[in-house]
Amino acid sequence: MYEFSQGTRKISEILAELAAGAGERVRLRDLVNALGDRAFGLLILVFALPNAVGLGTIPGLSTVFGVPQMFIAAQMALGWHKPWLPDWILDKSLDRGDFLKIVDKSAPYLQRAETLLRPRWAFMSSYLAERVLGIVFLLMATIVAMPIPGGNWPPAVAMAFISIGLVERDGLYIIVGLVVAVIAVCIAGAVIGAFAAGIYLAFTHLFGG
Repeated sequence: MYEFSQGTRKISEILAELAAGAGERVRLRDLVNALGDRAFGLLILVFALPNAVGLGTIPGLSTVFGVPQMFIAAQMALGWHKPWLPDWILDKSLDRGDFLKIVDKSAPYLQRAETLLRPRWAFMSSYLAERVLGIVFLLMATIVAMPIPGGNWPPAVAMAFISIGLVERDGLYIIVGLVVAVIAVCIAGAVIGAFAAGIYLAFTHLFGG
């Protein structure tokens, strides 16, 4: 079990301690217990980081992080104050080496982001705002789960910015994340529209119309 005081510790420091205290397998149960009252934002961030920094091809990540991400986003949208996950999800785990790879690859990006972070525009991280952002997270997680070539990076980046903003109460980062989320939706919509148009054209070519 990881034990440390969050206080005003930076996100990169928290993740580094999680990695340092990890056993051979990193269970979601341990992550949830360790992240405490900031679990919503930090869990979304942890789940988004692999795709956001280009490590989405690690085997098993979609299984370990995909479903709980949707659970947590839905609970945020419903106004829950603390995330809840069923045992069959909490008992899922990730190899320590893969978790260390995620933390190591993410650290430089997080450290650069943290130099600009500061509490501002508090209305963007209010209770009501968090419920709306939960819907955004759910939409982004759904897009990540779609088999769109290269389409999982923009929504993962959007979730990373928004979750960092939530954890540090920085409304500017949340707004940047929302802008990226709009771009992600546009890309996904264009790909889905092109695919649907292709299916329609193929259908009309084969069967007339």
